[in-house]
Amino acid sequence: MTNLPDAAPYRLLGLYDSPFVRRVAVTMHLYGLPFEHLSLSVFRHMDAMRPINPLFKVPMLTLPSGETLYESAYILDHLDELAVERGLAPLIPRQGPERRQVHQLMALAIVATEKAVAIEYEHKRPGERQWADWTERLRGQMRQAFALLEERLAGDFLFGGHLTQADITTAAGIGFVRYVQPDEWAGVACPALTALADRLEESAAFKAVPLDE
Repeated sequence: MTNLPDAAPYRLLGLYDSPFVRRVAVTMHLYGLPFEHLSLSVFRHMDAMRPINPLFKVPMLTLPSGETLYESAYILDHLDELAVERGLAPLIPRQGPERRQVHQLMALAIVATEKAVAIEYEHKRPGERQWADWTERLRGQMRQAFALLEERLAGDFLFGGHLTQADITTAAGIGFVRYVQPDEWAGVACPALTALADRLEESAAFKAVPLDE
């Protein structure tokens, strides 16, 4: 469970080894939104998960009203709305070309992350059922998406000279690859992205959401 000093009216379901769960949790810490973390795996804790989330889909965020939200993109949109209501700058601009540009950077990070997740699932198949050509295709797509992000990273952050959701999503994806597939990350030649991820991993919000939890 995440330890925050205030009451925790929100409940976040899913393990932090999921980059999608993790980016939501990091965002909630940055916005100062206390939450209870239900650390359940959709694979290892199916009996405990079923009555809470019969879809076996994470992240799932339960709001104080009891409403449940699925899909990290839509959860993040709601969190941004809450941030604006509280007078905070949202991590995704609310309108204009800035919003589109941040979303496109996030799209690259999601492509890279989803391909890494697919590689991990392929590795979990029995050896005789693994498809080497498919894995190589996924690997190429992952590396290309990270390479495009590397090209866009000209300073400390991916957009606007300040932290956005593009940085958080990218760092969460890199964290996943380095945690579950260190050999795969060794083949990604992106020193600027590596430095960005290293810096964010040392921040309070990321440290509060450890990958091994």
